[in-house]
Amino acid sequence: MSTRGWYEYHVLDEQNTSRALSMQFYKWGDAVPINALAEWNFLKKKLQENAGRLPIEHLNKMLREQLNELFESLPSHFSLAAFLFILQRAKEEQSPLRRIYFNELPIEQHPDFQLRLTIAEAMAKNGFEPSHYEDSLLNDVVRFIAVGRFIRPWKYYGLTWSVLNWLQYLTQVTSKVEMGSIAGDLYMPRGDIQFIYRFFIWINTTDTLKVDRFAIELCDNRGRNLLYIEDDQEEKEELKEMVQRLDADTYSLAQAEKDFVMIDDHFWGSQCYERL
Repeated sequence: MSTRGWYEYHVLDEQNTSRALSMQFYKWGDAVPINALAEWNFLKKKLQENAGRLPIEHLNKMLREQLNELFESLPSHFSLAAFLFILQRAKEEQSPLRRIYFNELPIEQHPDFQLRLTIAEAMAKNGFEPSHYEDSLLNDVVRFIAVGRFIRPWKYYGLTWSVLNWLQYLTQVTSKVEMGSIAGDLYMPRGDIQFIYRFFIWINTTDTLKVDRFAIELCDNRGRNLLYIEDDQEEKEELKEMVQRLDADTYSLAQAEKDFVMIDDHFWGSQCYERL
């Protein structure tokens, strides 16, 4: 049986003492706490490698252009949190395990091969020439953004899909959703998950697209912190050892509720986890 988790990205603004639930999504398969810590570590390293400033402006511009007035209804700091989600999706799409599915086909018949050619042609035709990064994952994120602008624009999907469904489709070869991180649900499927993972993102006081601090909280499906509940002691000690080894920055929603005021939004609806 696959282990399934629910991910929340909370953006914290110390200057305004405000917080926002900016992104949340479901992960189908391998969503065990050790892997969630590895995902935190992966994103943390990407932020460090780029001095906390990832090329989020490309996504922010694309979303504004595509969604028009709908952009204003997105959660606060959505572009920042969505960029981190898309970066995680890029890592999943590069996984060798996900390419096994197409291995029996000649490379020219691989859907990702054809899509990459189409993306390159569309970028050249439309003069979309963002910086080329040494990091292949950042280049993949830029390609996903190009897909949203030129190949799968919002106007083709807005009548049948939510913004999150569309965002998900920009990051995958086909419309078939496989195991991995999946955006689209506006609420937590409580009966279908084993863990909740909360990522906390402190934005810079002068540049809201720059991250000053990045922390994590690991919880069971009831929202209880795994490092403190009296469950499997052996597993808890293993988790604590990994937290120590990674020097993981830990924080909690309970502390965030004390330190910051929640920004009201209507995007997630009445079934939002925090409002249950």
